[in-house]
Amino acid sequence: MVSAIAGDRSDYEALEVGPALVDRSYRSLLEVTGADRAAWLHNLTTNQVKNLGRGEGNYAFVLNVQGRILFDVNVLVRAESIWVDLDRRFLETAKKHFSKYSITEDVTVVDRSEEFVRFGLVGPGAAALLAELGAANAPAMPALGQGMIEWNDPSRDRQRAVNERAGQDRSISVAVLIVRHDFCGPFGVELFVPQPIAIDFRIALCDGMGGVRAIPVGDDAVQVHRIEAGIPWPGHEITDEYLPAETRQLARAVSFQKGCYLGQEVVERMRSRAVVARQLVGLRLDGSAIPALKSEISDAEGKPTGQVTSACHSPTLGCPIALAYVK
Repeated sequence: MVSAIAGDRSDYEALEVGPALVDRSYRSLLEVTGADRAAWLHNLTTNQVKNLGRGEGNYAFVLNVQGRILFDVNVLVRAESIWVDLDRRFLETAKKHFSKYSITEDVTVVDRSEEFVRFGLVGPGAAALLAELGAANAPAMPALGQGMIEWNDPSRDRQRAVNERAGQDRSISVAVLIVRHDFCGPFGVELFVPQPIAIDFRIALCDGMGGVRAIPVGDDAVQVHRIEAGIPWPGHEITDEYLPAETRQLARAVSFQKGCYLGQEVVERMRSRAVVARQLVGLRLDGSAIPALKSEISDAEGKPTGQVTSACHSPTLGCPIALAYVK
């Protein structure tokens, strides 16, 4: 992922209008099963887990004992398990961390990353395509709420006809999980597509279903939109250099009613004292140069006061913008 982004204007506009198709293969998936799964994960994340029902989800941080962010996750409650969705770069860290804190609990953590191909559908126009897929309610779903699409692969019509002639009542539809996730700002969903049908599914989306065609877009445009929206990103604004209170994500990622969890004392102390050494801010920059990752920010007297974590040219504002942690 680049730190200084110029972006493609057509991709940028496609995300604003939709349906834009985004490759989300940089995400990974762990499945947690066992009778203690909810209580165990509840004690290792900053947000509520035990009170989530089937089909619900939330966003959370996983912290170390010093209260620093190891990685962020989307927690998705399924019928017989809990899915932990995270950036692939932190997958091995997550496996080691969860293994370290799995002692006597009845939990099993399995890597399901390679079983699904991940796509995002973004933009208001994605609603029409989702309706064609059987998910007309997607715009009304809560953040990280879940639904299912029963997808009938058009390429299997011949096999379907053979089955009907043989008197076989055997469905060849495939279930695809849909999750409401405005991951870069505009309305969006994520699709967890079983790996064997992923190529055919993508082709069908881009060829047009019911006359609605998805437009593939590159990651640079996704980054521009999320920087404009002030959304922190794993590996940039979300790393073990930072504390939850510094990210401006407390309302979204932290529950102050859930009781103890790993790193909780530091989070609570910073909340009660209402003091942080630095915070994530958005910057609108003069000139045309896009600052590089880790560029130093200085005050009027030339003293270092912060560091750039992401930057791009904003087509909307017509100038460079950045996210940065500033004292």
